Amino acid sequence: MDIRTDPRTELSWIFDLYRMTPAISNVNPQQVSQRLLEHIVKGFNAGSGCLALSDAETPERLGIVAGIALPPGVVGSHMALGDGVLGWVAKHGTPVLLQSDVQNDPRFRAKVARTETKVPGSAMCWPLQSEERLIGAVSVNRPFGEPPFTDDDLEHGSLVMGLVTVMMENTRLHVEQAQRIDVLSTLNAVMNKINGQLEETQGQLLQSEKMASIGQLAAGVAHEINNPIGYVNSNLGSLEEFLHELFAMLGAYEKLEDVLPDAARRDIQAIKARTDLAFLRDDSFALLGECREGIDRVKKIVQDLRDFSRVDSSDEWRHADLHKGLDSTLNIVNNEIKYKAEVIKEYGQLPEIECLPTQLNQVFLNILMNGAQAMPDGGKITVRTGTQGDDVWVAISDTGIGIAADQLKRIFDPFYTTKAVGMGTGLGLSLSYGIVEKHRGRIEVQSEVGTGTTFRIVLPRQQTARSGPTTVTAGATV
Repeated sequence: MDIRTDPRTELSWIFDLYRMTPAISNVNPQQVSQRLLEHIVKGFNAGSGCLALSDAETPERLGIVAGIALPPGVVGSHMALGDGVLGWVAKHGTPVLLQSDVQNDPRFRAKVARTETKVPGSAMCWPLQSEERLIGAVSVNRPFGEPPFTDDDLEHGSLVMGLVTVMMENTRLHVEQAQRIDVLSTLNAVMNKINGQLEETQGQLLQSEKMASIGQLAAGVAHEINNPIGYVNSNLGSLEEFLHELFAMLGAYEKLEDVLPDAARRDIQAIKARTDLAFLRDDSFALLGECREGIDRVKKIVQDLRDFSRVDSSDEWRHADLHKGLDSTLNIVNNEIKYKAEVIKEYGQLPEIECLPTQLNQVFLNILMNGAQAMPDGGKITVRTGTQGDDVWVAISDTGIGIAADQLKRIFDPFYTTKAVGMGTGLGLSLSYGIVEKHRGRIEVQSEVGTGTTFRIVLPRQQTARSGPTTVTAGATV
């Protein structure tokens, strides 16, 4: 087909070229170049052709991006600006018409090597420019035996190349826009991730500050309670001694009753009957024993508060007994759990481990409270411990409502909670995850709706290197 043989054919060719613009907007730029070249070669009834574009990284050279009936290896090669027909046309911005072998034209050097059968009988080459910015160059060739190109063909092609230039620019702008969108999408994803991390960090800081405040308060309360407990306990000891001495003296007086006059003896016996002295003697020491037991319980609660908060010691890595941490935590949450669940302890033999005891107590507290809140109608919480190679583990199981599979994947996400508004912040398990990760451990979760949930915390005995990933396993067997 020769687009100049018939005006209607020419208009149809140009219209097809125009319609290619939206059709190729989502196509790879390499395919765009090839399809454009094929359309141009077909429109000028040429036997071969070549399309070269300016190198974005090295503007002083051209890269051949598309070709038809060219020797192998030409497409993908590069040439310096000014070399060969394409390089000369691109450098000077002037179209050329060749009616003989370019080998004999002194303007062109560093030509592409050809076999004799590939030497064109005639050729045309146009620059592609947009607002004096070089885009590239296009050439089409006819073999010997075909009617040669004319000056009219060259001029007509110069007009057509304006539309080709617009298409190439649109393709470039579309590619750049897609690249910018990809970059912006990537940046947006990074920003969203950073924002999420900032929110998580802020939430953990708020939770840590809250726990620090609670720890300070608990330590202050424990300190203040210790003072009255101390003197009450001391006074009870003194009172017990006084009662022993008092009843000893009353016993001595009782031995002298027989030598008293009858009237005095009757008065004393009446007083003894009215006051039930025998009962007072026995019950007084029983009351003192109960008071001592109550004081001991208060002292135990105070000690648990001190052990749980540990604000009287620095938050440093040290060796600690996890059983003591579990016991003190269970005593702290006893008031929340005792009305909802029966607590069963199945402790194994655990060595002391290197850890941050206060932070691990926070993990135990969060899981125990979640377990209690998951059993509105009552149930059991079982706390088990044991060793596994160089690790120790603590498993806390409840017989609550369980966690659905779609929620199980998100329970460690910051601010994610299934509780009613005002019942939870969604930070407890997220904070626990971070604490276990800091200990180079892992949390394994197994849950079944309607049956219950088990959290299994695995921790190394020694913190030889405090870094490394944490693995969270859903559905792990305990």
